[in-house]
Amino acid sequence: MDASWSAALAALRADARAFGVEIGVVKMTKTLKSVRKNAMRSTVRAPLGGLDARQAVMYAVIMFVFNWLLRVVVVEPLGRVLMGFSGKARTKARNARAEKFAQSALEMVTYGAFSYFGAMIVPKQSWFWPSSEWWRGFPVKTLATDGALRCYYLAYGARYVAGAVNVLLEHKRKDFWSMQLHHVSTIGVIWVSYVYGWTRVGAVIMLVLDPADVPLHAAKCAKYIGDARGNKRFQLLADVLFAIFLVTFFVMRLVMYPYVVWSSHFEARRYFGASFGYWTCVVLLYIILGLQVYWFKLIVNVVHRILITGSAEDVRSDDEDDDEEEDDDDAKKRR
Repeated sequence: MDASWSAALAALRADARAFGVEIGVVKMTKTLKSVRKNAMRSTVRAPLGGLDARQAVMYAVIMFVFNWLLRVVVVEPLGRVLMGFSGKARTKARNARAEKFAQSALEMVTYGAFSYFGAMIVPKQSWFWPSSEWWRGFPVKTLATDGALRCYYLAYGARYVAGAVNVLLEHKRKDFWSMQLHHVSTIGVIWVSYVYGWTRVGAVIMLVLDPADVPLHAAKCAKYIGDARGNKRFQLLADVLFAIFLVTFFVMRLVMYPYVVWSSHFEARRYFGASFGYWTCVVLLYIILGLQVYWFKLIVNVVHRILITGSAEDVRSDDEDDDEEEDDDDAKKRR
């Protein structure tokens, strides 16, 4: 193995231990306890471009491979059982439903895991609040990052790199291009903020953006099961989860996140001058904000549809409605 990649692997293992995860076979309960205990363990150093980039690539490859193995081997078969497809012929419609269930289930777990680890790490930082602390002392203090936060940061960026590739391999949905723009913009924000040392505000952005997606994908899973089985209890569960998602999205992405954008655009200027990297980051933050407004419009359309018709469709669904009529007929027969 090349010496540079060996160094990256060694750094990955060191940061992983600071994050509470030992590479190898690790019991989940031990990992979670270790995160609480060691999340703030000090392994402070400045970013090392080549080393950290290789480390992020390793994270992305691991996440991509693990995601698809888990999806094909575990989650899709589980989805077929939950939706009542077990033992039935694998039609195009049933395969599509199983794949979409697996996608949403894994997204729910991924966003939930990053939300949890972010909540364990970011609020404990001495600079978490008030927002002026995100910028005070720049660039000397913000360039140094402890191991737990660095691991979280690189893993977060790697997740979006893997996610951008996953979107190309999954069912093409109505908001395919907006999702890709979101992935690219987020990767850009993570890279620019890491290189220029704005990891404080970057970590806050990560903490704010993730939680809303947990109830969203949980609602999708419940809806897929309810539609396939014709079970109204799962549809009710989906509606409740969607309501939780609506509130969470509004508070975290249209109230908290715009404040972060304001702080990045205006408050930060009190502590340092503008630069190319600064304006690049600010523009990307506004692009992400615009996407949140666009998605909230789609959410409002869903709410309107619920109030008018009493049912809602996945605003990100693909165009295979005709293919799914077969399963809809099965569900009607079971009612």
